[in-house]
Amino acid sequence: MKLPILISCLFTLSIFPYIFIFGKNASLTLAEQNLLRIINAQKELFSQNPTIDNDNEHLTRKAQDLVAMYEAYISENSNDTHALLLYGKFLRKVGQNEHALSYFLRADSINPKLAVVKQQIANYLVEKQRPVDALPFFIAAVDIDPSVPEYHFHLGNFLHIFKDKIIDAELLSLDSLEKFSNNCFEKAARTKPESFDYRLRYAQSFFDCKHMDQKKALRVWESIEVDFSELSKIERDYLNLCKARLLWELNEEKKAKSLIENVSANSLQGAKAELQNVFNKKKDKDKLNEKDSKKTGYFLNLQIDPRVSALQRITAALKEEKLIQDLKIDSIHAHQNKKGEIRLTVTKIKE
Repeated sequence: MKLPILISCLFTLSIFPYIFIFGKNASLTLAEQNLLRIINAQKELFSQNPTIDNDNEHLTRKAQDLVAMYEAYISENSNDTHALLLYGKFLRKVGQNEHALSYFLRADSINPKLAVVKQQIANYLVEKQRPVDALPFFIAAVDIDPSVPEYHFHLGNFLHIFKDKIIDAELLSLDSLEKFSNNCFEKAARTKPESFDYRLRYAQSFFDCKHMDQKKALRVWESIEVDFSELSKIERDYLNLCKARLLWELNEEKKAKSLIENVSANSLQGAKAELQNVFNKKKDKDKLNEKDSKKTGYFLNLQIDPRVSALQRITAALKEEKLIQDLKIDSIHAHQNKKGEIRLTVTKIKE
């Protein structure tokens, strides 16, 4: 998975689940009614057809109204973490990432046990090319709310994508990181067993490891075929290629070759030929001499808590670098970019 795809997955969170905070028919307080009106106004703003060249003055007016509504609400309900989170997400969506961060950190200071806030701070740090600083926030999100499969899935992909940087920072050894990532994908798949994508990525993650458990990997690949019966021909052929590789490594050569011979999808012929070539060669059984590393399992043994020193240090650093200054808005202008996405341009009052 490439970085832009990861960022897209990590950083797009819908506002709709927050409607259910209030319940469908529950008696709402005045504050809840006001926040619900803001949510509806935001939905209306983003319901613009991206293929239509909307009037920028119209967008600016609506954006100004929405910002004013959020600011007024938060000034009267400064400890409402849901509102702070929603406003932060809105600001991220319109390209005001640093301004959004200030609201995420405000929410975090009020309630340090909000997994989604940890995730948003981590997202910001990844976009700023600071994956080492982002790691403890991703882990904290998983630790706070392990029931959310997306958190495990995103952490697994994050570890895989930024593997070199994390190892260079001496946070994890290679072996420890690979096991950690594999474990994340396993938890995502178990938490959401109906997801084909999560199960597939879990199975693939075994091949990311230099020292994998081939028998366990084979069981996972076989479970995909059992639990997801409506697979296409090319999907079944792909599964057979992966199972064949594992069977070969388990010295089940006859079974491996049988699976390979049944692969007929044109798009997989190159992979099939490459695997057959490997089978026809003598396996290289050179083993890597590993040194005991004190770093192995470092994060697996770390007590992940929102108040650990790493989180405190990074949060303090963000404030010290003035990346989260309170933004006093002088003027707001809205426009649509070439993709039809609404973006805000804001100017800050000079003091």
